[in-house]
Amino acid sequence: MKIIGFMTGTSLDGIDMAVLDTDGEAQLSFGAYAEKPMRVEVRAVLEAATKAALQWPRGETEPEIFTEARRVIADFHLSALDEFVRENDLNLQDFDALGVHGQTVLHERPKAGIKGRTVQLFDGQYFADRTGMPVVCDFRQADIEAGGEAAPLAPVYHRALALASGMDLPVVVVNLGGVANITVVREDGLTALDTGPASGLMDQWIRQHTGALFDENGAVAAKGGPDMDVVTQYLSHPYFQANAPKSLDRYDFTLEPVASLGLEDGMATLMAFTVESLRHEIERAGIKPNAIVLCGGGRNNLHMVSRLRARLADLAEVKIAEDMGWRGGAIEAEAFAYMAARSLRGLPISFPGTTGVKAPLTGGVVHQPRRASQESAA
Repeated sequence: MKIIGFMTGTSLDGIDMAVLDTDGEAQLSFGAYAEKPMRVEVRAVLEAATKAALQWPRGETEPEIFTEARRVIADFHLSALDEFVRENDLNLQDFDALGVHGQTVLHERPKAGIKGRTVQLFDGQYFADRTGMPVVCDFRQADIEAGGEAAPLAPVYHRALALASGMDLPVVVVNLGGVANITVVREDGLTALDTGPASGLMDQWIRQHTGALFDENGAVAAKGGPDMDVVTQYLSHPYFQANAPKSLDRYDFTLEPVASLGLEDGMATLMAFTVESLRHEIERAGIKPNAIVLCGGGRNNLHMVSRLRARLADLAEVKIAEDMGWRGGAIEAEAFAYMAARSLRGLPISFPGTTGVKAPLTGGVVHQPRRASQESAA
């Protein structure tokens, strides 16, 4: 199946799109990919939706802004897709489906017998109608309803990449987004979990102090010195003693512990928290990996990659996605194209070792176009 995958992360920096021809199993053939920046007006609506989500009591009607945000994010996907197909001389009719993650504005893990909550805003039927294409989205809800964590989901694709690359197992694949997560790919299965913040807290810090969206190449962090007492305070959170599988929301940790620090020391401290929490959870996984591969936007932060290489060197050689021939900026979009194929074939996308669901479970809601729109992005 030839599918275009889409990913918008919690950093709200843009949209990733990638073409993948796959059977949802071992077949992987790669096409065009692109990253498009998020427009300011789109980000503003999604930030407002996220703020409303964080204040939304269980059992109450969803915030009104969700309806607006679903259409805004879908329209952003439409405009990005239009550019993507034109720039790469593609014809949508050559594709079998579109796989869309949607915009996460809330993620709460299950606890004490209470199901979790996860919200990925998108309007799949509208997108299908406008493109004239089958759309697979809402990948996490089935897992939540079955009592799972609904995150991380990319591990099934990380496994496919590792096997296609002929890597010696076990390996650890690290995704550095707003939240960091790891996939442990072993001969006998998969384990996955969120390890702590990646860029999320650092992005909040730099934006609060300077208005910049992120600390380019970790330049600000490199000038500061980490307060390891604060890092220890962060690591005392009960999450770090919980067993995998487990998941986090970008906002499960706050900037309060670093509030008294200056810009540079605060940034260095938050980066140290990312590094130490990642090491902590890799050690707790109880395996000796043959390699640790860094993926996600955080792999572009040169200072953080340097710190990770130094801190994890005794565990395994640290590589970045491109060292493996992988397309680091496209992996998450490829993952949702891959999971769309699996969903269409009824294959599982989450597993007991990745989300804690009791049995392997498929996911992804399929929306068939109700009409071939004359306003199609093709």
